[in-house]
Amino acid sequence: MTTLDVHLTDVAATAAGLVEGIRDAARRFGRLGAVVAVSGGIDSAVCLGLAARALGPARTTAIALPDRESEPVSAELGALTARAFGAGFVVRDISGALEALGCYADRLAVVRRLAPGFDPDAGDAFSVEFVPATGEAERLQSFVLTVVRAGVTTRHRLGGRDFLTIMAATNQKQRVRMLATYRLADERNLLVVGTSNRLEIDQGFFVKHGDGCGDVFPLRFLLKSQVYDLAEHLGVPEEVRRRPPTTDTFSAPQSQEDYFYGTSVETGDALWLAYHDGVPAAVAAGLVGMAAEDVARFYGLYARRARYADYLMTTIPGEHR
Repeated sequence: MTTLDVHLTDVAATAAGLVEGIRDAARRFGRLGAVVAVSGGIDSAVCLGLAARALGPARTTAIALPDRESEPVSAELGALTARAFGAGFVVRDISGALEALGCYADRLAVVRRLAPGFDPDAGDAFSVEFVPATGEAERLQSFVLTVVRAGVTTRHRLGGRDFLTIMAATNQKQRVRMLATYRLADERNLLVVGTSNRLEIDQGFFVKHGDGCGDVFPLRFLLKSQVYDLAEHLGVPEEVRRRPPTTDTFSAPQSQEDYFYGTSVETGDALWLAYHDGVPAAVAAGLVGMAAEDVARFYGLYARRARYADYLMTTIPGEHR
């Protein structure tokens, strides 16, 4: 019988192998320690824990890179994780760099064209949201601009150029964060630990020359559900493990489910694993509790995203399709 088990069968052995991989990379590249850009999320927390085990807490540094749109809790959870593993903790606010690059102004121009009067100084906020298809006539992948003003939420469909403008500016956040991470790594002769997991790499949920950069990627073959398995084993603080995966790139709070995946973590992992393993949509539908036509739409989405990820993959060392 076909099953879709998205969890690790031997968490301790997996952790030991990943720790040794980080240790080997540090030796191979002649690095004295490691730095992890922490977001307050589960992936970076697990990478920090693995790095601390591999190279020692004193040789491991967490760097938080907030900007003026970041949730304050992100840096707080990053600091909590660093303390839990005994790692060093550094904060570098990147708001000034992003403002100089036009990140905020360029996105604001698009938002104000769709929502006249939008005023971030008055507490107005926005995000970009993934909208899965609900019928045959709809496209599988579309995006809307979600605007929150005085507690009222409105949604505006994003045209191709507007979407690209917002995302091009938003991607600068990840690139500036990586720039600051490598600045610290170069100063201290540290290994940069990339935090992307298996689905993020396969589906292109990372920014080229941004969070897709790194010297070693311990999570590259792990599903998100498996990252949670490791988090419990390593002792990642419960506050981090409880936090829903978030993008933390727009001024309005937003989950990764709304922004990119369109499903919960375990359902998304199971769907992608079924697609990857060639399980027919009709069979997978029964295993995940979805209609076969909806599963087929997700399969089509995964195939299209994988093709786009080929363009991004040059930043993942050693990745071959």
